[in-house]
Amino acid sequence: MELTSLHTKLHELGALAEEQNKLILQHRYVPDELVNQLKDTGAFRLWVAQAYGGHQSHVLDLMQAVQTLSYYNGSLGWILGVTGTAALSSGYLPSAVAQEIYGHPRAMTGGWAAPAGRAKRVEGGILVNGKWSWGSGIRYCSHIVGGVLIDQGEAQRPLSAIAFFNPKDVQFIDNWEVLGLNGTNSIDYQVEGLLVPDGYWMPFPVRKAHIDDTLYRFSFLGALSTGVTSVGLGLAQRAIDEIIRLSKQKVPNGARRSLSERPIVHEKIALMQARYHSCKLLLEENVRKNWTEAEKGNISAKTKSELRLASTYAVEECSAIISQAYKIGGGSSIWNGVKLQELLKDIHVVSQHGMVGPSNFEIAGRVAFDLKVNEWLL
Repeated sequence: MELTSLHTKLHELGALAEEQNKLILQHRYVPDELVNQLKDTGAFRLWVAQAYGGHQSHVLDLMQAVQTLSYYNGSLGWILGVTGTAALSSGYLPSAVAQEIYGHPRAMTGGWAAPAGRAKRVEGGILVNGKWSWGSGIRYCSHIVGGVLIDQGEAQRPLSAIAFFNPKDVQFIDNWEVLGLNGTNSIDYQVEGLLVPDGYWMPFPVRKAHIDDTLYRFSFLGALSTGVTSVGLGLAQRAIDEIIRLSKQKVPNGARRSLSERPIVHEKIALMQARYHSCKLLLEENVRKNWTEAEKGNISAKTKSELRLASTYAVEECSAIISQAYKIGGGSSIWNGVKLQELLKDIHVVSQHGMVGPSNFEIAGRVAFDLKVNEWLL
C-alpha cells in the first residue's frame, strides 16, 4: 500500500477504533478484527526489510502512522508504536530466520527487551526462563520477544540478548489493570525451560546489522523512542482540538460568555499550540539528522543523544499540553467517557516508559559536558 493510501486507511481505522472505544476500555484490549485490518494495511511492516516483503521505510513514516492512530485511540496507536518499531529486528537477524519471522504479510513482533529473563547456553541454542512486563500487543503477535541475560560461565560476563518465542510456548498473565492505555493489554508473560535455537536470539543492544541499509544503521534505541513519543504527539494534538471544540460550546455557570471568548483561554491555547509544534519539529529535525549520519555510515554519540533528548522532551511537553487542556475544561473534563479525561490518563502511562524516562535528560547532560556515557543507552 502506498503511503498516501496508508494514511487515508489509518484515519478510517482510527475513527472505527474511536467508535468502539467503550468496548475496548471494557475488555482491556483492541478487537482482533480491528488489529487484523491494521495488519492488512502494512503499517506493521513499515520497518520490515524489503528482502522479507516489508517497506524498509523512513523512520518518519512510522512516526506519522502512530500519531494518526493515537489521535483517535491511544491504545491502538501504542500497539503500532511498540510493535512496529520492533520490526527493526528484521535487519539484524540471520536471513533465514528473519524470513521465517517477518516473511508473512501479517507478521508482527513485540515484547519487552530489557533482560528480565535468564538463559544458559546449551547445544543448539539457549535455555530460557523468565517473566516480563509490558507485553503490549503480544496477544496479536506472530512472535514474542523477551530480553535475557545469558550465562557464559565464570570466565565471561553475562551477555544481554533478546530471544524470539513462538506464542504457543508463552504463558500469558492477565494483569493489565491500569490508569490509561487500557486497550493495549500490556500484560505480563513468561516462559519456563524453553529452548530457543541459535539464530532466534541476538545480542541486545544490537550490534552490526545483517542488512546494510540506512534504516538499520539508525540508532536502534533512538528509533524505539520515536514510537513511544509519537503516541504522545497524537494524544496532544487531539487534546488541543478537543479543548477548542469544548471552549466554543461551554459557557461556565454564572458566566455570559463561552470559554472561547475569554482572552486568558486564547493565550493558553496559543501557547499549547506553540509547545506542540515546537517539540514535534525538534523531534523531526533530530530524526532527519540521525538519518543523514546513518546514510553516511555511523551516527555520533552526540547526535544519538540529541534524538533521545528530543523524544523525552516531547513527551514531557505533551503531558503539559494535555494537562492544560484538561484544566481549561474544568468540571466538563472529569467524566468517564469524556475524551479529555481519557487523554490525560493515556499520556500519564506513556510518560512512564523507559525510552522517554527522566534518566534520558541526565544522559544528554553528560554528553553535553563531554563526559563518558554507555553509548548502548543511546
